[in-house]
Amino acid sequence: MAKSEINALLAEGGVLRGVRFAPRGRDGWTRTGGGVWPLQGPGRVDDAQADAADATVSAGAADESVMESDKPLTRALVAAKAALGARQVVLALPLSQLLVRVLKMPLEVRDDVADAVALQMDKLSPFPGEELSVGCEILSEGESHLWVFAAALPAAVFETLGTALDEARVQAVRTDVAVLGWLRALSGPCQLMRAGRRVLLMDPDGVWDLVVLDDGVPVLARGLGGSSAVEDVIRELTLSLLNVELDAGGAAVAEVLVVSQQVPERAFVDKLCGLTGAEVRHVVPPTPDGGVEGVALRTGEGAALDLTPQAWRDEIKASRTRKHVKTGVGVALALWAVLMGTLFIGPAVYKQLTARVRKASRAHARAYKQVSDTRERVNLIESYTDRTYSSLEMLRLTASVLPQGITLIGVSYRRDDGMKISGEAEQPTLVYDFKNAVTENPLFEAVTLTGPSISKGKHKFDVDATFKGGAEK
Repeated sequence: MAKSEINALLAEGGVLRGVRFAPRGRDGWTRTGGGVWPLQGPGRVDDAQADAADATVSAGAADESVMESDKPLTRALVAAKAALGARQVVLALPLSQLLVRVLKMPLEVRDDVADAVALQMDKLSPFPGEELSVGCEILSEGESHLWVFAAALPAAVFETLGTALDEARVQAVRTDVAVLGWLRALSGPCQLMRAGRRVLLMDPDGVWDLVVLDDGVPVLARGLGGSSAVEDVIRELTLSLLNVELDAGGAAVAEVLVVSQQVPERAFVDKLCGLTGAEVRHVVPPTPDGGVEGVALRTGEGAALDLTPQAWRDEIKASRTRKHVKTGVGVALALWAVLMGTLFIGPAVYKQLTARVRKASRAHARAYKQVSDTRERVNLIESYTDRTYSSLEMLRLTASVLPQGITLIGVSYRRDDGMKISGEAEQPTLVYDFKNAVTENPLFEAVTLTGPSISKGKHKFDVDATFKGGAEK
């Protein structure tokens, strides 16, 4: 069952009813699907023990085998699973299959109410020593006591249901009581939360279920047995009302509600009026799916009662573990396949990629060499056509800045580097003026003066001028 939806099933009235609810808004729920599947023969939930005795289909059988077997409950579960599209469901059970009590317990047991209820239900069980799956829910809390709805699922019932669920490959993640679902569905239409004591008689499963409410809180819930005779129902109702007076105190009955599809007989209504002294009102259920819809809504609202046996919980946990293991193994196999593919296919792919890169590299190298050769030829042509740094231009430049009184002795021209000017002057200041004039020329990057030194009455010197970008030239 996906977290975003709730799928619930309830077997009553000879059919299996199912609904699917999806969240609407933050707190609301809306019905998005459902269906009804017939239950016939020994597979009906009410005849669970006979169904268990006739079990012939193994838990691991395929759905096709289940459909062919004489297992109506299993067939209905398979059909419901296919229609709802869910394997995990909330299961609702009628009172006829459960041991149900509404217990008045001291407030001090609130923190240990589950253990206290389990002990009490074990004492009340008509089958001492039989394993019970017990669930409870606090209905109301007073100043000194609690009203607790307690239910127990006998082992004989949950083993039979478990067999059918296994055969249909359906998992019950929560198990609720159908009568609580009906109370949830009828609470609004019948205004059950009003003050006063009310008696509800319901026959959703062909037998009468009784619920007594005090100010909207159930103080008694029980099935009245399979007999539909008026005298039998009145007798059971009389005993039940006496028990209510003992447990919850005496109070006048404000109203009797008969919830059924058929209008009750007049004699039955008269006897109810005579017994309770209250008005008897017939109520047609708003929908035949009221019980299962109420259970789905209770699940969405976080109802505490859960009768799911521990064996079912363990199976669900084991199923989830197996699913996780399968997923992990699948991921591991996928990674292994990728790794093996990388080991075996990788070298071939790498070889092809390397060959492509080498081919592209050779093509690029040829293109680069062509461009480089062309660039060198262009630079060579430019160097020969550019007269900026020619020897004649350097002589002209030297002559243009040579002061009077300096005699050139020699000029050493280096085309790619610069030139060296040697000379002699009558005065040393003339040498410095000449050096400064050469330095100011933008064609030179560095100008170095060696001297002046006096020799034979003349001041000899050397000026070494380096072209800008001389290393590149």
